[in-house]
Parts: sequence; C-alpha cells; structure tokens
Amino acid sequence: MSSMQGKESLPESGNLTLGAVAEQHDLRLVSGAADMPIHGVCPLDAGQPGQLAYAAGHEQSRALAGTTAGAVIVPEPLVQQCPVATLVATHPQLAFARIAALFEYQPRDPVGIHATAVVHADARLGHAVSVGANAVIGAGCEIGAGTSIGANAVLGDNVRIGDHGRIGANATIHYNVRIGARVRVGSAAVIGGRGFGLVHTGSGWEEIPQLGTVIMGDDVEVGASTTVDRGALADTVIGDHVRIDNQIQIGHNCHIGARTVIAGAAGIAGSVTIGNDCLVGGGVGIGDHVTIVDNVVITAASQVPSDITEAGVWSSTFRVMPAGQWRRLLARFRRLGQMDRRLRQLEKTT
Repeated sequence: MSSMQGKESLPESGNLTLGAVAEQHDLRLVSGAADMPIHGVCPLDAGQPGQLAYAAGHEQSRALAGTTAGAVIVPEPLVQQCPVATLVATHPQLAFARIAALFEYQPRDPVGIHATAVVHADARLGHAVSVGANAVIGAGCEIGAGTSIGANAVLGDNVRIGDHGRIGANATIHYNVRIGARVRVGSAAVIGGRGFGLVHTGSGWEEIPQLGTVIMGDDVEVGASTTVDRGALADTVIGDHVRIDNQIQIGHNCHIGARTVIAGAAGIAGSVTIGNDCLVGGGVGIGDHVTIVDNVVITAASQVPSDITEAGVWSSTFRVMPAGQWRRLLARFRRLGQMDRRLRQLEKTT
C-alpha cells in the first residue's frame, strides 16, 4: 500500500480585480475601477468593501439601495439603482455562483492509500486515487483516476466508479453498483442497498430477492444520508447531471431522468419513473409505479399518488395558516361528504 501524500489547502483565487472578474465571466463593467481588488463574496444586506454581491430582480431593490458591498452584479434594469461598483449580467445569480466558487474551500485529499484502509488485492485503482482512513474496497472494484474515497467508506465487491469522483466519509456503496465520472456521494449515503420488497405469506412477510443494482450516470450529486436502493429484477437508474439532496429515499427500480433535481426529505417509492429536467420539492412523497413526464415541477410537501402526464407546476398541499383557521377548514372538509349527499338530493327534487 502506498503512503498518503499532500495536504488540504484553500482554493487559489489569486489576486482578483473587478476588471478581471468581468472579463473572465463575460460581464459588463458599468461603474467602478477595473483595478478594484475583489477578495470575497457577500450577501447584499451584509456587504463588505472588497466583496461582491448580487441582486436578481426588483424584489431586492431595497436591499440593493442600502448595500455596503464593494460591487454588485445586477441585471440591466437595476443598473441605475446600484449605489456601488456595478457589473451587469443576463443571469446575475448564475454569474455570482461561478465567481463564488473561486472562494469555496476545496479540501485536497492526499493521494494514496491510508495505512489503515483495506483494499482487496483484486481491486484496480487509477492514477492519483485517494483512499482515506479505515476505508474498505472490495474484490473486483475499479476506481477511476483522481477519485477520492473518504474515511470509513465501504465499497462492496465489483463496484465501479469513474474518474474524479468523491465518495464521502462513512458512505456505503454496495456490490455491483456502477457510478459514472465526476460523481459526488455525500457522507453516510447508501447506494445499492436492498430494496423494500415484501410479499405477504398469509401469516407474515417474506422478502423478495433484490437482484438488480444501481447505475448512476456522470456528474451526479447525492447528498448526505440519502439512500438509493438497488433494483429488484431490473436496475435503479440515475441519469446524468441529476442532483439529489440530503436525506432522500429512492426506492428500487426507480428511473430518474437527466438534469432532474430532488430536494431534501423527499420519499420516492419503488418503480417510479421521473423524466428529464424535473424539479421535486422538499418533503414530496411519490407513490410506487408512478410515471412523471419531462419538465415537471412538484412543489414542496406535495403527495403524488398517480401519474403526471403533462409538463408544468403541480401542487397538492395547503399553505400554512393560523391554527384556528385550519381547524375550522378541517371541520368543513369532514362535512363535505354529507354536504355532497344533501346537494345531490336537492338536485333531484328541483
């Protein structure tokens, strides 16, 4: 086993100036000195000299008027309202995100295998792979170049991971799972555990064998403590560029389309198909064998018991309201059946 080399460091953002930021990110510098140093980013309402903020639209006009940031990225309609150095972008939030990435802390995992890691002799590790303390890599695994395996992570037999991935500490990747390139799996996530398949015997429950696996595309992100179950007979498939937040359950045989985003605490039952470019809000529950077409937005906490066959925004929950008002509405809901029967009877007599 090789020894660990290297150390963690802060990102090299260099000596950035306002003019350099504008040039590198195709922004238009409207006001402010091009040689103004930029050494960080900040929110509008807690701005700091030498730092960069952004305003996305008119709803932020008040915060923009009072900002103490050194410079602000704005859309064209807000240029005249900006009291500090100004950069113009078609999509200010996107431009800000790309600039903020220059200042994000990026740990550099030391290349090599930690002395306490256990790597099977049959495993194949690419160039510049990092394997952290107490990690376990099973027989037949293939780990792509530049990939990092965190401390205490466990990879079962025959797992394949593409180049430049990052498997977080304490994550578990079960046997035969296939993961593409540049995939990030958060701490304590479990990929490829057995699905929740049961059949009733008449007096109890018996497990259905889960014979499939998980196939994950390129550039996928899976958050901390999220679980993606292996398929029963077919495979669970996660498309390219999918973003899955923390603490999400994805059941066996699910298919998640490319570029779909799923927010925290969502629960997706088995054999669900979600199309490309969908947005699933936090706390959404999707029933088993549901199919959702491309370009669907499901707002937070909605329940989806049946197919969604048209693109658009879908909701199924009430907004928060004072408890007394909710109790009165609930009482009316409980009387809806009785009211419906009375209405039908009234219609028959008129």
